[in-house]
This record gives sequence, C-alpha cells and structure tokens, in this order.
Amino acid sequence: MTLLSSKNGEARKCANTSRASIENNREGNIDMNTVANYELKFQSTTFHPVVDGGHIWLTSTELSKALEYADVKSITKLYSRNKEEFTQAMSMVVSMTTNGINNSLRTKKVRVFSIRGAHLIAMFAETPKAKQFRRWALDVLDKEVHASPIAMGNYHFPAETADPHDRKFANAWMTPRVILDEKNRAPELELLEELEKDGYDVIGAKIRIHAMYGITKQFIEMQNELSLARRLMGSLSEVINNQTVERGANVSFSGKNIGSAIGGLPKRKLN
Repeated sequence: MTLLSSKNGEARKCANTSRASIENNREGNIDMNTVANYELKFQSTTFHPVVDGGHIWLTSTELSKALEYADVKSITKLYSRNKEEFTQAMSMVVSMTTNGINNSLRTKKVRVFSIRGAHLIAMFAETPKAKQFRRWALDVLDKEVHASPIAMGNYHFPAETADPHDRKFANAWMTPRVILDEKNRAPELELLEELEKDGYDVIGAKIRIHAMYGITKQFIEMQNELSLARRLMGSLSEVINNQTVERGANVSFSGKNIGSAIGGLPKRKLN
C-alpha cells in the first residue's frame, strides 16, 4: 500500500493500492499489511497517523510540531543520539508518496514512531510541552491496549493454575504423571480455548501440545517397562550367581566321619 500525503501533512491520505514500502533501520525491509486513515489529537496538534496491525505510527514532522520544535531535524537528532534505546517496534522508516508541485508525485523516506517510541522521544526532549506529551502518550497506550483483541479474553493464568491437586509440601515435582493427571488443571489448554473464543486459529499450537502429551505418555510407559525389566533382571541375576558357583559332594576325609558326605552321598539318578 502506498502512502499519500499533501504538502502540509505526511500521512493524510492512504491510497488503496497494493503495499507500502517500509524500511526498518536495523533489519532490512518490512511490508505493511494494513494502513488506515485515523486522527489523533494532542492539544492543538492533530496527528494523521498510519495504523498498522492495530498499532499507531506518528510521523517525525507532526511529532516535532506537538513537541513545539521549530524543525523536524530536532526529532531526527534526538533519535540519532539515542537510537540504541529504540527497539524495532518503536521506530522505522517509511517510503511515502507525496503530492508535490502541480500535483506531481514524489517519493521520500520518512521516519515514523510508535506511540511508545514517541513517548521515548519526549523523554529526551526538553521543550515545555514534553512533560504533557508524555502523559498524553501513556493515555493513548492504555486505550490501545484495551482496544486490542488480546485484551478481550481471559488470559490470566498465574502459577496456582499449574499447582498439582495432591501437593503435600511447599514444592512439587512437575513430572509426566502430574502433566497427564486429569485431576490437575491444564492452563495450556485453557489458554488455547480462550484464544479460540476470540477468533484466533490455534490449531498449530494444539497439534504440538497434544503431540507432547503423547510423548509424555510414551515416556511413562517406557518407565513402567524398564521397572519390570529391572525386576526380571534382578531374578535372573540371582539365578546366574547361584549357578556360577562350583559345587559337588562335600566329603569328610578325617576324623570319625571319614568317608561320609555331609548331607549324604548323591544318588545316581537324573531327577
């Protein structure tokens, strides 16, 4: 999707064409899937942000006006001096098509900031508006989180949800038997159910989790068979020890019992 802007605003129009070219400053190119026209107001400054995947991106030009900088280069300098503190989700460079002289189209690269990135810029800014802007940005972030689909479901699964039902001490072994015991909660499955309710396709995660259950069950079966083998090997070991000791007739060759065998002389018979 190609971004269009007028002379006075960099993100005021969005052409409904194929894609926007976005260049991330750290890892090559990123394509935008959706761009929406949206207005956001901070005091006397009206932002016309790009909305991509539910996230808001503000242009450097409008950000500089909101912070009352005379020149957009001030924002660029703040970013350049502190760029190691910005993640890839906080700032990127967008190739934008703008209306120039006589409605001629020209492409230029513009740095944009997420609301979190704009908040960080305001942390470095020393203008009178910076403090108020930071408070405003946090309010926008709160609204953005509550409006996100991820905030709709019940995704609260603290440590207690993995607590074995028959735990006797402060700690417990999370063994294969604990994982497969149906008396215990399975927060991993509960989470998948909540995500499915909110419209997420979780079949890939479900396949892997149930495959792990199968592997865990196979491990328990292997332990049982090895325990049986150990018992059999113990009996076999006793037989081997008994039958590898050399024996015969224990005959006395001195004293009054000379010529007699302790326990009697063995008889010549097969059984």
